Amino acid sequence: MLRQSHGVMTVASKRGTEILILAVGVVAVVVVAAFALWPRCDIQPPYYHRVYSATSANGLSWTVNNTIIFDHASVPGGVYYNGKIYLYFVNAECGEKLSVAISDDYGKSFVLYDVAISGSNSPRPVDPNPIVDDGLIRLTYLGNLGEDLANIVTAHSSDGVNFVEDAILFSEAHITDPDLFHYSPTEWILFVNQGSTLLKANGTSISMPLVIDSTFSFPGILCSTHEIDGRFHTYYLGSEGISVAEYNSSGLTVLAEDLIAGFSGFIGDPTVVVLCPGNYLMYFKQTDIPP
Repeated sequence: MLRQSHGVMTVASKRGTEILILAVGVVAVVVVAAFALWPRCDIQPPYYHRVYSATSANGLSWTVNNTIIFDHASVPGGVYYNGKIYLYFVNAECGEKLSVAISDDYGKSFVLYDVAISGSNSPRPVDPNPIVDDGLIRLTYLGNLGEDLANIVTAHSSDGVNFVEDAILFSEAHITDPDLFHYSPTEWILFVNQGSTLLKANGTSISMPLVIDSTFSFPGILCSTHEIDGRFHTYYLGSEGISVAEYNSSGLTVLAEDLIAGFSGFIGDPTVVVLCPGNYLMYFKQTDIPP
C-alpha cells in the first residue's frame, strides 16, 4: 500500500514494517528501517552476556584468552566426547534457547546447532550441564524456566544435538544451574543453586528423583564438577571469584581461589573440558551488568 505525505511516500508491508521512499527530483532513494531487516526479538538479560575461555595444565592455574568465544551467550557447559568439544549454552541472540557449539579442532572453531529435546518436561530448557555417561552425552538442565516449582531434568543423546528425556531428578522452588556427576558406582551427586545457597541431593540411580542432603553447606554457587587426575574438582563462583574445591564424601574442600584474576566485569558459570591429562579448557560467562 502506498501513501504520500509532504513529499515522503511510505510502503506498508504485510509484516507491519514500512519502507520510506524519499523523492529527490526524479530520483527515488529507498531507506529501509533497520527493524524491517531483522526479526523482532524478546531481549532477555543473557543477551548482555558473553562466553570466554581459559587454558590450564593442572586445573588450578589458568591463562585467559581475551577473545570472546560467543556473544549473547550465557551459562556454558562443556564436555569432550568422541574427539570433539561440545559446548552447550543459553543462546540469547533472539529470545532464549539452548544451543550447542561443536568443535573438532580443540576449540579453535565451532559449528553451532539448536538443541532438540524430546519429552514433556522441557518447555523452557536452560542452564545446561553435560557429562559423558555410558557412552552417551547426558545433559542435565532446568527444564521449565519461569515456573514456581522448578524441575531439574536429565536427558541423553548419541549425537549431542538431539536428546531424549530420562527423568526429573529434583524439584524445588527457585532452583537453577544443576551440576550432576557420578561420584561412585553407587552414588550420583547433584548440586543446584537456590538463590545464594548451594543445595546438594544424591541417590543411587538417576532413573528416580534424588534426595536432598540437609547436612550439606558450602559458600559458593554456579558450580560444575569434573574429574581431574582421579579427583573431583568442583569449579564455582565464591566471594573470591571463580574458584575450585575438591569434592569427596566429607564435602567440598577449597583448593584455589580467584582463578580468573583481574578480568573485567562480572564473571561466573565456570565449566571445564578435560581434553586429556594436563590439557584443560575452561569456559565462563562475563557481563558488564551487575547480577
